[in-house]
Amino acid sequence: MTPLGKFSNVFHMNRKVLSTMFLLGCVSAYAQNTDIAIGASVLQPAVKRLGINLSFETFYDSGQITKNLVFRNPGFEGEIFQSTIRCATGTANTCVDENIYAGWPAGFWNGATVEFFYGRAQGRKETVAFYAAGRGNIGGSFTFLASGTVPAAGDYMIVRRTIPGNADAGWWPTVSGTAAITTNFTDLPPGTAGRQTIALRAPAATDRATLAAYFDSTAGRSFIALNGTFELSFKAKGIGGSNAIILGLQRSGIEAYLSETVQLSTGWEGYKFTFNASETNGAPGTVALTFNTKGQDSFLLDDVSLTQVDSDPTNPTAFRDEVVNTLENLNPGVLRFWANQLGDTLDNLIAGTYARQRSGFSAFSNLQGDISFGLPEFLQLCETLGTEPWFVIPVTFSTTEAAHLIEYLAGDVKTPYGAKRAAAGHPSTWVSAFSKIHLEFGNEAWNGGFKGGNIEYSAPYGQRAQALFAAMRADKAYLPSAFSLVLGGQGVAAMRNQDIQNNCNNNDAFSIAPYMMNNVDSFANSETLFGSTFAEAEAFHSSTGTAEGVAGGLMLQNQRAIQASNHPVPLVTYEMNLHTVSGNMTQAALNNYASSLGAGLGVINSMLQQMRQGVITQNLFSLQQYKFIRPDGNSVFLWGSVVDMGVTNRRRPQFLAMQMANHAIGGSSSVARDRVRPLAPEDVGKPARSQRVSMLQTAHSGADPVWNQSLANTVQLAGAHYLQTFAFSGSAHRSVVLFNLHRTSSLPVTFSGVNAPVGAIEINQLTSTQVADTNEDASKVGITTQMVDEFNAARPLSLPPFSMTIIRWKPGTGSRSSAPASGTEIVDQ
Repeated sequence: MTPLGKFSNVFHMNRKVLSTMFLLGCVSAYAQNTDIAIGASVLQPAVKRLGINLSFETFYDSGQITKNLVFRNPGFEGEIFQSTIRCATGTANTCVDENIYAGWPAGFWNGATVEFFYGRAQGRKETVAFYAAGRGNIGGSFTFLASGTVPAAGDYMIVRRTIPGNADAGWWPTVSGTAAITTNFTDLPPGTAGRQTIALRAPAATDRATLAAYFDSTAGRSFIALNGTFELSFKAKGIGGSNAIILGLQRSGIEAYLSETVQLSTGWEGYKFTFNASETNGAPGTVALTFNTKGQDSFLLDDVSLTQVDSDPTNPTAFRDEVVNTLENLNPGVLRFWANQLGDTLDNLIAGTYARQRSGFSAFSNLQGDISFGLPEFLQLCETLGTEPWFVIPVTFSTTEAAHLIEYLAGDVKTPYGAKRAAAGHPSTWVSAFSKIHLEFGNEAWNGGFKGGNIEYSAPYGQRAQALFAAMRADKAYLPSAFSLVLGGQGVAAMRNQDIQNNCNNNDAFSIAPYMMNNVDSFANSETLFGSTFAEAEAFHSSTGTAEGVAGGLMLQNQRAIQASNHPVPLVTYEMNLHTVSGNMTQAALNNYASSLGAGLGVINSMLQQMRQGVITQNLFSLQQYKFIRPDGNSVFLWGSVVDMGVTNRRRPQFLAMQMANHAIGGSSSVARDRVRPLAPEDVGKPARSQRVSMLQTAHSGADPVWNQSLANTVQLAGAHYLQTFAFSGSAHRSVVLFNLHRTSSLPVTFSGVNAPVGAIEINQLTSTQVADTNEDASKVGITTQMVDEFNAARPLSLPPFSMTIIRWKPGTGSRSSAPASGTEIVDQ
């Protein structure tokens, strides 16, 4: 019997062997028991653990996830900008953007390349001679160097441009007097893969130039504890005057870690400085790294890194130990890479850290300041964790890039992109490391909020995905069993999703994000607020329920719509969580809701109900993000599932409930491959037989109490069940997950059937004294673990109100048969 994962300080372990009588707890208000029958009937023959999004890096909160703490633009590189444009009108040498709100200035797209991919001008390629910014009710105008097919209204094109310069993007530059901070293109460090460096010049002794990087800058709290030995490294070259750098590294309110005057060589050299820190519990106050000129002075700077050098030697990834440990605790089945890469190129995504350029796409911005982790780092993290990777492909990818992506992931080292992969340290194919790689066309490409990185209309959207997926499938390295090609849609618009799917016939799955409780107006009492929260999961799948204002079952309608499309495929979930950004909740109410125990139970219960209905691959959103500022100015603890990683290590209830669910499901997403002996082609991408876990049917009899949820917070459902149960079976374990969604009463349950729990069992439970308890400022909500040596399934087990309980045991430990239904093979590690 294996306890639940690695426990941090929010978990409370009780390893004492307990009697079943102890588990009865307080007397329930319900005199009649509910019997949970777990038979041999298989609902879903192969399920996987719940997944999670690895989202944007930030320099100020829980988004500080990579080892390099000054990650934003460490190589001082330029920018790639790629955007989708829909023409409102056109001539033989122009296209006028239909988006009248685009913020690009005049000349921004001068010299950009153009590819028309949809409409009358499809296939046409051009170069932009001049871009005129929009004015009034007229969008920006693109004038091409040559004439060609006249684009019709609704034609789509992709504009692509590389923008050198702005080496200080992602940094904070300050100058006084005649000092200057500029981009240097000509004098580069020997052997560098970068294209530019930064230059600081102070022509006079009274001038001063300062380049700064800041991190851990949220007021009043810390998300990173500098505890251990750290190394600051950079490359520099003196080019005049004192040829020196005044170097500083200090957390506000603490004595400086580094305060040095560095005398520079007149040739490029590497410099390293180490220091020890002991912020064991974190320390509120911004950390500042500064490079200053000294008097009359000029120098060049490149490739800056600040990392811990005594970190865990078993962590080979680019991500901080605390992040990797957190993900190991969670044990996700899938990890989704969505980090704002909608304007990126494949070559940039796989480039080395210091050669990677900033990438932008948004029609509402002309400068992207940050550089995210890349595809190799993400894949290595997934391999280390044993989880399936899910990569969001920019809609601005060309068909050539789509094919090269497959070659990079699955091609032999003799192929150009297989060789790039090998040169980056992974000679074996990435498909040999995973049972499945998910490739999603864009992130919410239907969403107007991503203007420049989207395709809002169904026909061009579906057809562009079709073209990229076709290019992937045509690559000789493509293995159908190794990949899942994913097309996405809008959760509340089932018929729109069917229309999108009707325009694509070569995807393997269709993805939506069934976010919960977007608009909350009714929150005066716990019953109204959490009653609607708990009912929504069931209403998603009920033909008589209303959820998110959609009557007839939001998820039910989506499944039916995709199955009725021209190309039926399974439904999957790219993101899932609360989405409480609308409604009139007060700040106090928000603080006790979004990251509450009740919210966590509601979200994970919903994900398991979706699994029961056949939505097997699902991703919570997200691992990191401390809070979100709503349009009304209030803040809400969305969407991160942790408070921090490495200071308090407190987990939000969404994380804890998902951790429990994944422990109940068990199994493994990835296959440990022999990297010495190549796999036969027919074996690549196939999960090992020992990986499979099935979901069994549970049947309730006896009390099985319900409530009628009147319309509140866009949710309505008659006969909502207080008890939700889910059972799993594999060769090495059986488990059952039980939710008591009653807001005030414990509920007693018994078990029956050939797969009922028996013998020695492990019980994990998530609850607290109040349904609105959070872990924001103290560890109130935690998981308890109990071991029972002889469990009596017929004796009532009392489930506390607003609780999640899992029971896990080994098959064959009692007298019951635990064989699956005839003809169904259930295996697990």
